[in-house]
Amino acid sequence: MTTASFTIARGLGPLPRLLEAERGATAVARVFRAEDLPIELAEEQNRKLPLRSLMALIERGAREVGDDLFGIALGSAMRPEDFGPFVKYMLAAGDVRSLLARSIRAIAYHQSGTAFSIKMSDDLVWWGYRVIEPIGIGRRHHTDHILKPMLNGLRRYLGASWVPSRIEVEYARPRRWRDLETAFGAPVFFNMPSNAVVFEASLLGRAAIRPIQVSQVVTLSDLRQLVDERPPRNQVEAVREVIRLRLLDSDVALDGAARVLGVGPRTLQRQLAQENHTYRDLVEQTRMERARALLRESAEPVTAIALSLGYSEIASFSRAFQRCTGFAPSRYRCRSGP
Repeated sequence: MTTASFTIARGLGPLPRLLEAERGATAVARVFRAEDLPIELAEEQNRKLPLRSLMALIERGAREVGDDLFGIALGSAMRPEDFGPFVKYMLAAGDVRSLLARSIRAIAYHQSGTAFSIKMSDDLVWWGYRVIEPIGIGRRHHTDHILKPMLNGLRRYLGASWVPSRIEVEYARPRRWRDLETAFGAPVFFNMPSNAVVFEASLLGRAAIRPIQVSQVVTLSDLRQLVDERPPRNQVEAVREVIRLRLLDSDVALDGAARVLGVGPRTLQRQLAQENHTYRDLVEQTRMERARALLRESAEPVTAIALSLGYSEIASFSRAFQRCTGFAPSRYRCRSGP
């Protein structure tokens, strides 16, 4: 069974803000709605979401704005560490060689279905990034928004004015390819096997120009403790994550979840059946997980909690909650205490 690749929504960076500045708040809502994603995701960027959804939002955002360099603009507006703990771990590397090695080790803590790579010749290094899973949607602007922070990460070691020997990309040469070269500050080679920043091998030993403070260092042990941030490793985990995501919109319909995962509803049901699960059961389990947390840790009224979980009436929620826990919601809250 194929498991959908997942990533952390912070990879969107300032996309909602850029869209709103160019086309207004309605454009942001339109782009998210077109991908069956809740607009609340724009403010909840620690959430996991399918990689194909993140890529689609970026590509659709580029079309909405009509900017052939949208991915570059998005990547330029992001500091490398904006991608989260896995990049902070990378930037704690002592030199360029270690930075590249850490990227290969750490990417799994941020997203699945992708890989960093290192290739070397006598005098050149290719630091590559590619999407392994055949996702079947455009990926040009997503590629650009990754390559720009990679370039800026290297400049932490090689200086703000440093430029690579060249940039290589998988996609075909676009209309404004000369502007792309200007934005990257280097020649761009198109239709290549992978996306890569190419630079001189003699730079691998360069140390960070301004090392980060010890208090800000993220170690591999720190990353391992963030196991809850790791992308889902099977389709049941993937479906649970999509249900959690869509609960932001109080919408747990099967059809929408299947679209987000890039499969048909019947295919999704069949995949879950192979793992002895049903979509309805996963919805109920995920709802109850969220309900227990809200009852323990918030003062939200029970009615508001029920509606937020997609129940049309409080009686249905109360029955489901009592069936799951043995307690009525109000009684559970009293037992949990402050």
